[in-house]
Amino acid sequence: MTTDQPIPKFEGHLALRIAALPPETRAMLEQKVKKVASDGHMLIARSLKRWGVTHVYCLAGTPIIETFAACANVGIRPIGVRHQQAGIMMAAAQNYVSGRLTAISILSAGPGVTNAATGILVANDNCWPLVVLGGRRPLGMQGMGSFQELDGVALFQSITKWSGLVESTARIPECIDRACKTALSGRPGPVYLDLPEDILTGIATEPPPSCEYGDEPPALDMHAIETAADILLNAERPALIIGKGIRWSEPYEELSALVNDYGVPFITSPMGRGYLPDDHPLCSNAARGIVQSRADAVLLVGARLDWTFRFGAELAPDAKLIQVDIHEQEIGINVKPVVGIVGDAKQVLRQLLACLNTNKKAAPKSGRASWHALLEKQRKTKTCHLESLMNDQSTPLSPHRLMKEIGDFLPKDSVCILDSNVNMAAAQQVIPSYLPASRLTAGSNGCMGIGIPFGIGAKLSHPDRLVIAICGDAAFALNVMEMETAVRHNIPILVVVANNDGISGSMRQKQFLTATAERVTMFQAGLRYEEITKALGGYGEYVEHPHQVKPALQRAVASGRPACVNIRVDPDAPYPQD
Repeated sequence: MTTDQPIPKFEGHLALRIAALPPETRAMLEQKVKKVASDGHMLIARSLKRWGVTHVYCLAGTPIIETFAACANVGIRPIGVRHQQAGIMMAAAQNYVSGRLTAISILSAGPGVTNAATGILVANDNCWPLVVLGGRRPLGMQGMGSFQELDGVALFQSITKWSGLVESTARIPECIDRACKTALSGRPGPVYLDLPEDILTGIATEPPPSCEYGDEPPALDMHAIETAADILLNAERPALIIGKGIRWSEPYEELSALVNDYGVPFITSPMGRGYLPDDHPLCSNAARGIVQSRADAVLLVGARLDWTFRFGAELAPDAKLIQVDIHEQEIGINVKPVVGIVGDAKQVLRQLLACLNTNKKAAPKSGRASWHALLEKQRKTKTCHLESLMNDQSTPLSPHRLMKEIGDFLPKDSVCILDSNVNMAAAQQVIPSYLPASRLTAGSNGCMGIGIPFGIGAKLSHPDRLVIAICGDAAFALNVMEMETAVRHNIPILVVVANNDGISGSMRQKQFLTATAERVTMFQAGLRYEEITKALGGYGEYVEHPHQVKPALQRAVASGRPACVNIRVDPDAPYPQD
């Protein structure tokens, strides 16, 4: 296990001079040498500790096994995963739910590095801060055909904010500082560092600690903010779109004031749920089509008009778009705004509210009563339609009935992760979200298999809250061995497998293949996934009827162990429509 290096042995004339020193002076000199002379493994661990990192995820291997051990020695909790991809996802989710950089991932060389690509892509597309450290063969042996030789920097340049090579042991603290700062500053994202073996085993003195958090946010364009305030005050049908990007500035009070004081209805991105509670009277996710097509002014904060909003195509042609984003290059993608404001969401909204408050009498909230009434009517229509679906008594369970049973069971402060297709769409319609960063989904790139690793990362961020991952059977299988990780590290997540016999149930099989074709997109019927979890040391139950769902979930949580409740779902259920 890596520790500080032994005190150097003094020889020759220097040894004689040191021997002549008083004993107290010699002891101080030896202590000083011992304190500052560290190998690369310990330099990494201490640097991460200074940045507030509490957890490190790793599938231990060369040349970073000693780095992993050094992190444990300085008090960073090591989590040994079963696949590098999952470790990356755990760290990224922990950082998102925590709202800061609390977790990193370390990779062994070669295939260990390439295995992490999907997880890094997820962090990059979701704009989540993450630092990934990858092992590499010695710089002095490049091109010689070393075992697991790979240039990870070139591999990850297109899906990180920065990919760098650490070229000397002495520069490790500087590179870690730059990596953490880059991951957190501006629009957050992943950073990758290549750590050659000879750099890790090298010895260097430790520089004074330096942990500057990040760059100052850009100066605000007050003229643009005043123009935005004027647009919102004069709008008859204003709307607010909230995205997960607000996580890092946490403008919760400002959003609440904007909605409550000025009667601005809001909709959210899939992971933007909960920053204002779903039971807010102006939450209009159930009427999102009308909101987008009828609003005459739209304030976009922390969200992107990407595929999740059909690239902005549903916005009314004459709607005045106000776009707020920390990343200047994001302004104007797909839809050109009338006003584009580059800045931290909390600072922008604070100044926007100041402008609105100055001229508050110009647009009394009561003037928007007809707009609110229209949206309320649509919400009630949608709710009535969902009620019939949620009360379906048939077996196998319909997706909506399953989500109703789960939603009725969950406490308001639970963290809910959705990892499927048909069942995720039903869950988005049925299961509410009440708190910030409490709803995680397949994300901006729709990656399957995030449920279990996201659940582990979220649970380590909030051990006192119930964390549930609702997974399709295909998604569950992609990272199922991480249930063993959860058992081994005593991380009691609750996993529900919505078992509809494959990817999107039978829809794809019937749509693309003949009736006599082999089962390609459908799996074997009635697979008992809970038995896998039980074999790994966790708790498992199998459920077929609606009335069995809630008691099974209660028993799973009461077990105190990582648990899997495998629930039979209708494989022929259609994809839920908005």
